[in-house]
Amino acid sequence: MSPKPNALRLAKEYRRRLSAVLTQPVEVTLFGSQARGDAVFGSDIDLFVVLPNLEKATLDTALDIAWEIGFEAGVVLSVVPATKGEIARLSASPFYQAVQREGVTA
Repeated sequence: MSPKPNALRLAKEYRRRLSAVLTQPVEVTLFGSQARGDAVFGSDIDLFVVLPNLEKATLDTALDIAWEIGFEAGVVLSVVPATKGEIARLSASPFYQAVQREGVTA
């Protein structure tokens, strides 16, 4: 199955805005029902986001931008934040394996 076009567009917009504010590139992966293409009306947009750090200011920025885009589009963007350093720890988890398997890079 292929991702819902609107979800992928919003994920890319999220990455663009977040990278601009943080002045560093971030990695955003669309996962879940929107990535699989089996989302139904009211499904949220799940985003796995690799941030430079998990400091409060960075997290607040990431969540604020998700809220702004979701408000504009009338959909909920659910952000799961991590850092590159945490990826090694997460790599064996079923959750991260699902993100890798079904995820679409934004």
